[in-house]
Amino acid sequence: MKASVLSRRLHLTRSLQCARLLHTRSPRSNLDPSTLHAPRRRTRVSELTTLNKLNLNFPRGYAEDADNHKMNMANLLLNLDLLLSQNGSSESSQLNNNRITRGNTPSGALEHVLQPDTTPSQIEAKLWIVDRILEPQTIPHFIEATMFGVLSDGSPSSFPPLSEEVVMLMQQPLASWAPPPFDVSHEIPVQQMMVRIGSHEDSTRLVPISKELHSMKSRLWEGIMPLSERRWEELKLDSPENFHAACQYICAITNTFHYLNLAPIKGALRETYSLIWAHLKDFEDAVNAKNRLENKPEVQIAARWHEYIKAHFNLVASRSHRWVVNTIDRLRVPILQELSGIPATAEITPSPEEWTLTNKLHDLLENGAQADSAIFLPMDGYEGEDLAAQDDAPPRPDASEPYRREPIFFSANADARKADYYLRLKYLSRTEAWLGQERGGMDMPAGLPTGFEVLSDYAKTAQCQVTAQEKVRLELRGEPVPIEQELWVMKANQFIGSGNNFEWGFVAYRLSHDHTDEQWEAFKTKFEADIANWGRELSKVDTIRERSKIYWRDARDLGIADGDIDTLRTHFQSFRDLEEFPSGVHSDILLAADKGVIDSYLNPVPQQGGFVIAIDADHDPNEVDTERMDESPGYKGVVRVLGSLLWDDVGALVFMQTQGLFELWPLAMHHPQGVYEGPLGGF
Repeated sequence: MKASVLSRRLHLTRSLQCARLLHTRSPRSNLDPSTLHAPRRRTRVSELTTLNKLNLNFPRGYAEDADNHKMNMANLLLNLDLLLSQNGSSESSQLNNNRITRGNTPSGALEHVLQPDTTPSQIEAKLWIVDRILEPQTIPHFIEATMFGVLSDGSPSSFPPLSEEVVMLMQQPLASWAPPPFDVSHEIPVQQMMVRIGSHEDSTRLVPISKELHSMKSRLWEGIMPLSERRWEELKLDSPENFHAACQYICAITNTFHYLNLAPIKGALRETYSLIWAHLKDFEDAVNAKNRLENKPEVQIAARWHEYIKAHFNLVASRSHRWVVNTIDRLRVPILQELSGIPATAEITPSPEEWTLTNKLHDLLENGAQADSAIFLPMDGYEGEDLAAQDDAPPRPDASEPYRREPIFFSANADARKADYYLRLKYLSRTEAWLGQERGGMDMPAGLPTGFEVLSDYAKTAQCQVTAQEKVRLELRGEPVPIEQELWVMKANQFIGSGNNFEWGFVAYRLSHDHTDEQWEAFKTKFEADIANWGRELSKVDTIRERSKIYWRDARDLGIADGDIDTLRTHFQSFRDLEEFPSGVHSDILLAADKGVIDSYLNPVPQQGGFVIAIDADHDPNEVDTERMDESPGYKGVVRVLGSLLWDDVGALVFMQTQGLFELWPLAMHHPQGVYEGPLGGF
């Protein structure tokens, strides 16, 4: 994006400088590493037993009155641990710096937001996208939900479906149908709402952010996760050597919510929602004035917007959080198993292998902590909500305490929520180590508290921390709500059931004849087998699978020369208007197979999956939109797409109207062959 364009988009981001002051305990240093009992010199049993002989006096609050309750050794040592650890440990700073250097945990997202003091080198290092904080496709999806009477999470609306007549009125000027006094307005409600989302008419809430953040936010907004199960396996992200790569997908999700919870961004999202609510309320008043004249029942429309957004926000946050937690668990299980299998030695310092494994566990615990505390879309201060905005809420009375000894609860204030979570986790990690039950056997002297077993065993220490984190997560977030099907799957099935033309399949063209017909048939067999392998983790996709079809045509038979994409596009534009055009296929995207595509399947190379050419049917190579092209430099209406991503990645994104080929090109443009390989491609 050019500097002249960026300068017009900094209305909101100036206030982000102040947000830095809110991050004195930023996500870079949220979790006190001493909470993790990270590897240090092994404590000898002989040293621990001498604590039995100490006569310790604790400040009031760290131990119960001995006259009322006889403290056992475990309680005494727990309180000693709490006392000595309340301000962290001498190792905390170095361990935190090491974690940041490893780059396996979220950064907090500020570096992905263009700000007035962003240096020229930082600007050049990223591709910047103007973000409309409330995604534009939300408006048509909301209107669809009012018509079907089903919310984003699949639950029925509390309101009856909105009539087609009312939906049509929403797309017409009030002056053409509304009674006085509403008939003086020539505004079209749908257009008013789209303007508020972000436009030249109302640009005050547009924010320049990095392409990688924008790409992840756009897909998460529609409940589309970063990777399918198949793609995870293709990238071998379960392999220990790919731990860093796996963590990047976790970080990308959490950073998206760090961004959405920055005070200026959260406020701008709230304002956008409220402006749209006001337009809907005006429209509702006009409709009801008309209905009263016609003796028809009144309708509620603004309240539907509140209901829809609340359900949608909850779905987006819940789905994203569940994916992160499941992925963390997936990565952690083999690490714990490997750590448990390392034989005990007489050495008092951890081995290099133990350091490596416990560093990974440290990173996963921090990832879980940031996800638990950040992945929310609170609605404090929203029209329709009882809770006032909590952005400037005063700190709780015990904010300065070193621990949270009582169960915590949700706070709409991100800083309060984060502080509560980390201090509660710090407390429960220690109580779990010293007082937890069923540790498993170790050959320890009789009478020693179980905490000694834990602190002498890295794997058991880590498991205690996992247990503590699960308890804190439950306190803050409650029981996870099961998600029966992905949002895009639900909407696709809903659309199919409506009887409308569901554009899902593709018309594809042979655009190279460098191979024999036998080789061409072999390619088609391999290609169609490849793209058929999708959605194994998805439910209720059978009907969609039946429509996942490719309709092949030979471009040469149509008088189109090999490799001539522009002529092919022109032909397709005419073909899609004919009666013979297949139903149930995309009219705005076509596929093609040139020599590179065919070779990618017949002669595959390591580290590169088979791909196909996706062509934007409406791209005009003669049209120059400088401002828009800054966000997709070099886009020519063509993106090569991995076969494994055709249906449940690209297909889902296009169907949900969140990203098209124009938006996907920046994720492919750094690939040697221009292949889109997923949301983190090239970054």
